[in-house]
Amino acid sequence: MTDAASGFPPQFDQQFRSLISGSQEGYFGLDVLRGLVEGMNNYRRDHESSDRGRSLGPAMLGGFLWLDDDELIEAIAGFPAACVVVSKQQASTGRRERKQRTFDKLRRVCDSGNGFPAQACPELSDLAQRDDGRPLVVGPYTHLPDITVPTFRSIGPRKTGQHLVPILHTKMVLLGNLWWHDEGSAGYPEDVIGFTPEKLWLASANGTRSSRSNLEFGVWLTDKTLLEMARGFLTEVICHSEDIDPANDLFEPELAPYEFDDDTMAEAAELWGTEVEPDTDDRLP
Repeated sequence: MTDAASGFPPQFDQQFRSLISGSQEGYFGLDVLRGLVEGMNNYRRDHESSDRGRSLGPAMLGGFLWLDDDELIEAIAGFPAACVVVSKQQASTGRRERKQRTFDKLRRVCDSGNGFPAQACPELSDLAQRDDGRPLVVGPYTHLPDITVPTFRSIGPRKTGQHLVPILHTKMVLLGNLWWHDEGSAGYPEDVIGFTPEKLWLASANGTRSSRSNLEFGVWLTDKTLLEMARGFLTEVICHSEDIDPANDLFEPELAPYEFDDDTMAEAAELWGTEVEPDTDDRLP
């Protein structure tokens, strides 16, 4: 018999790691997070050493309840483009020192990291800073700067007192290729970038150092349908995300899809000798 502090016996230390098929791997037991970190680092190194033509490098999207594991944070920061969203955590008032150090570390990565270019995914390409709390309204002459979403973000309302709130409870990472070409949809020269997902991590293990002592599971998958579904889900999470440590306890994303000013767009179209239909498909926040 083992006492409560000693944890599970060493027989669970990745004894159940297995190759599912091709590049798909499964991990079961202790220190499952090692499978995630090693997989991320190996993917990045293999990608950077290969000749992929018009590639901007490896990129990743992710979602966790929380992460504080130093190796995982370092692996995320090593990607040329990355955005990982976590559930909004406790406010700074009364926060434990160790958790505050983690926030400070994530903030430094956000300030010095590359983030993820919003124009690489269709679901993110129309994001803009809100204007006085409302989605930005654009006309034919509005200049929209390219948005780069910071490496770490948060989502959801913040728990206050004993009141439970909905949380982001996923443990997933999506790896892929960030690419570019110079031809727009109309055939004219244009800088176009995109993200093609290639590998997905799904697990019970959170991104925390304590998860390494738990009995967990994690799998790397490459099914194309699943990759696209994960990309759609994670980009939607990013659309509704906030700063990694926002001051507000409420759920108030500062980015939102912009809306068109149909009147000024119609006036401009008439001036240019063309006709456009009013945009009836504007997405609301």
